[in-house]
Amino acid sequence: MGIYRLSYRNLRRNWWRNFSTVIRIAFGVIILIMLLSSGIGLKTFLKEDQSISNDFLPNNTNKSSNLNLTSEELLTSIGNFVNSTFGLNLTNSQSTGFISQLLSSAIYIIDILASLIFLVGIFGITYAMDLNLVERRREIALLKLMGFTTFQVAASHLLEAALLGVIGAIVGSVMGVLVIFVGTSFIQIISISVILPWWLPLLVIMLTAILSALIALISVYFNTQIDPVGVLRHG
Repeated sequence: MGIYRLSYRNLRRNWWRNFSTVIRIAFGVIILIMLLSSGIGLKTFLKEDQSISNDFLPNNTNKSSNLNLTSEELLTSIGNFVNSTFGLNLTNSQSTGFISQLLSSAIYIIDILASLIFLVGIFGITYAMDLNLVERRREIALLKLMGFTTFQVAASHLLEAALLGVIGAIVGSVMGVLVIFVGTSFIQIISISVILPWWLPLLVIMLTAILSALIALISVYFNTQIDPVGVLRHG
């Protein structure tokens, strides 16, 4: 088990490189959680026919004009606005269907954008692991000469990549939850428990750890398939 403790120690090496990797992952996780929660909230609002009030800002003092609208009524109002603005003559069913389809398509686009931004942050691990492994070639060679198998050496470095992903995911999840909490406290359109279910941050953290290890797998594989004698002799 001693070789796996190196994963913790290696995180302290090149701390600036690892720190920048964690920041990139955290940024991707923040965007992912915010966009996914937005999609969940929008989908829930359209599906469950919840009500929305024009009084959603807590500082709104105009209490005499409170107007509660369901999602169906809101879509109808938007359809009427589109008809009057563009001179169209769509029926209520046509306008609400078109707007609902448009919002559903927006949810898919949001999910795709969130995934792309998230993956860009995750792929930063490949760059960090490549540099770390190149600098540790002699260390890897010594570990293999000491009797550790290639699998054990590779597993210790994959654990390091997973730890970077977990740290970045935890930081990003905490920041994302705080941003959503502050946003929902000022704009009281829908409950935070609806747009941010308890399983979403946990799922993101687990997914980030797994993807971090998988993305680093190729780099770790090629850098651990070395001849230890040749590396120590020729550098």
